[in-house]
Parts: sequence; C-alpha cells; structure tokens
Amino acid sequence: MKRISKLFIVFVIVAMILSLISCAKSGLNSSAPGSSDGGYYSPSYDGSYGGSKGDGFMNGDIMAPSDDMAGDMAPEEPGGSVEGGESSGEGDVDKPVDQPVILPSGMITAGAWNDNTYYSAWLDLFTQSSDKNGKFYQYTTPYYNWGFNSLNRIKVTVQNGENNVAGANVYASDSQGNQLFAAVTDANGVAYLFTDGSEGNITVKGGDQSVTLPFTADDREIIVPLGTDVNKLDVIEIMLLVDVTGSMGDEISFLKAELADVINRISQNNNNTVIKLAMLFYRDTEDRVPFDYYDFTDVTSSKGLNAQQTALNKQYAEGGGDYPEAVDHALEIAVNKQWSTGATTKIIFHVLDAPAHEGAKYAEKLVNATKIAAEKGIRLCPIICSGAQGSTEYIMREAAIYTGGTFIFVTDDSGIGGSHHDPELPNVTVELLNSLMVRLVNGYHTGNFAPPTYWKEDPNLNNK
Repeated sequence: MKRISKLFIVFVIVAMILSLISCAKSGLNSSAPGSSDGGYYSPSYDGSYGGSKGDGFMNGDIMAPSDDMAGDMAPEEPGGSVEGGESSGEGDVDKPVDQPVILPSGMITAGAWNDNTYYSAWLDLFTQSSDKNGKFYQYTTPYYNWGFNSLNRIKVTVQNGENNVAGANVYASDSQGNQLFAAVTDANGVAYLFTDGSEGNITVKGGDQSVTLPFTADDREIIVPLGTDVNKLDVIEIMLLVDVTGSMGDEISFLKAELADVINRISQNNNNTVIKLAMLFYRDTEDRVPFDYYDFTDVTSSKGLNAQQTALNKQYAEGGGDYPEAVDHALEIAVNKQWSTGATTKIIFHVLDAPAHEGAKYAEKLVNATKIAAEKGIRLCPIICSGAQGSTEYIMREAAIYTGGTFIFVTDDSGIGGSHHDPELPNVTVELLNSLMVRLVNGYHTGNFAPPTYWKEDPNLNNK
C-alpha cells in the first residue's frame, strides 16, 4: 500500500470525530452493553503482558445556532483566536491546498487502554526487582517524571442511595487543609485523586450539599454518601488538540474527502443532545504560527458544522524542527478555554507524535494543565501517532490517568502511515479508530461502555 503521511491520519481522525458526534448522539439515549471502565474491555486482568489481538452535501434548510449558542460560543471570524501575540486568522497563515481526493473512511486502526481500570498493572510498571525493572522505573525520580506522581491514588465513588452521582466536585486535602487534588465524578459517580500518600480529608460537593470524610494511607477506595443528585446536562463538549508540525505530514486534502460524508451523517440526527466542538492546532512556540484556535461551536446546527469545516480546511503541516513540541503550552491553552461549569461530558482528544520539551518550566506547566483538566472534569484522551516514542507514551498515559481519560495509540495493522510505537499492553483489541472514539464518547456520556469490535469484523471497515 502506498505510504500515506501522518497528517492524513491526523485529519482523518479529526474528520472521524465529527462522524462520531453523529454516531454518539444516535446512541446516547440507549443503554450500551459492556463495561464501565472507559477503555479496554475484559472481565479480568491476569497480570500477563503480551501483544495486541491480533447524496447531497447537506440536507434540509441551514439553520442558525440558537440564541444561547451566540457570543463566546460562536466561532471567531474570519479565522481563529489570537494566542501569545500570534495571529491565527486568514491571510498570511493560510496555505493553498490540493483538490480533494476521494478516500473511504474506516481505515485507521488503534487500541485503547484505561490505566485507572488496571491500576495494579500500572503500579507494576514502576517497580524494581532483582532481575527486571518495570517499564517506567526510570520515571520514579522527580528529575525524570515531569512532576507526575500517580502512585498514590484514591478512588472515590459518590452515591445518593443506590444511585451513583455524576458531576460532583471532589477534593483531597492534607491534614492542614491544603488542597492536594481536585476532580469531578464521571457518569458512574467515580473520581480519581492523586496525593503524596499521607493522610487527609476528602470533601465532596454537589447540589447544595457538602460531605467531608477522612482518608488514611491504607484507605484508598472510599464511598461517599451525598444525599442529593447533581443535574447532569445532556451536553457533550469535545476539543480536538492536534499537533500540526512538519513531522505530521502534509496531505490535508484527504480530510476534505472525509468531511462530506461526516457532515451528512451529523445533519441527519434528530435528538436533543447538544454537542459543542472546539479545535486547537499547535506547533512549537518558536514557529511562525504556533497556535490556531477555533472556539466551541454548536455542531448540531449546519451553520456550526460548516464553520468548523472551514477551519479544518485552513490547516497545514509546518514547523517543529526538533523532536519535542509545545505540548505543555498547548494543553495549558486548551484547558483554560471556555468550558462550561455545569455537569457536562468534557473530552479532549489530543493527537500527537512528540512530547513536551524537557526542563522544570515545561514540566510544571504540563502537570498544572493536567490538574486543571481534572478539576474541571475534562477527560484527556491522547492519541499517539507514528513517530511517538516511550517518553510520549509515558506523559500521555499520566495525563489520561490523572483525568480519568483513556490512552489511545494508532497501530500498524491497517498499513497506513509509518511504523507506530507499540505500548506492549496485554490483549488489547485492535479497533477502527472511528469506532473506538464513538465508543468512548458514548461511554463517557452515559457510563455504559460498549465492548470493542475487532477491526476486521467492524461493519464500518473500508480497506479498499
């Protein structure tokens, strides 16, 4: 098969996120079978490690967004916002692109893994033994671990009677009352907190109630009775955070071919879920246009979809130079955008092939941004592409585990793109990436995660 560059993969991913929006909405009101873990589907983990298992463009009238979508939720015209003094509008940042090439969707393969579900296996990666150190043992020292410390986790489940409470705010503080970590319960009422292993207190706030309970070094799984529910809104907020440096390729025209089918599907759905999409494209801080942002837009309207498609069509690969990129700065910008304060489903799909730069200032910014995501209830779901190495895997798995997200990795199975990094995770089912993302969005919104479908058995497969 002709080798297709990574930007093709990246922008097909972007196209597929719009596709999954439609698919997600069509399945949000039904209860999907399967696990509630947000990623890998298996009844148990046996401790062993192995390899992977093996018509018209738009329909109907164009409708303007509703009044409550106006203002700060509307896309900026004619281009994106300004970040760090760099313009991201039209003119000098636009680049001519080729005419669309018609390609089928459902081609890229990927696997997913949830380290919070398999937390004991995660801890094993950091152990030292007489014959073999854990895979991530080098990251146990502060000099190498970027400031992450996920080895002392507290799992909190918030309940109102027999019901799990989604959207509750959960805080861990030390014995002096200093806040250590903050998170928001997911659709299953679960929040993950990461501390230094000492004793302290857990505080849960929801509705007009607040409950505080102690935790000890040994008591790391706590059920908190709240006595009230939180009004979880039927709203999904998705941000695409995409590395568009030169190493990601230059075949943006493939994206346009995907979008016609994607937007047709989205325009046909008829339920009441509100889906907002934002996009942040980044390079490195010294590049001519390091950041290009397009604000949250209601993509359940055809006008909103068209606006975001126009933004996608403007993107091109350029810059970077060295291996690390502005991952820390980009994530900081992303988590501080206009996310809602209500109990909504919030996801960042972070597509990348390189880590942040090394050094204390980069590490501090990266970890702080991750903690802000956790406090706002944003699930970080990184998608690592070809060219990624072990350091990229490590920091992205840390970002996912801190926020209750899912780690995703593109695989070689489809034959698309260059060689991909193998995380060597046990018994992962290789899926079509678009189906995988649909499954995760449905799961995070409803709490019911469907089991993965092996890519060759997926009816969405199109490998012509």
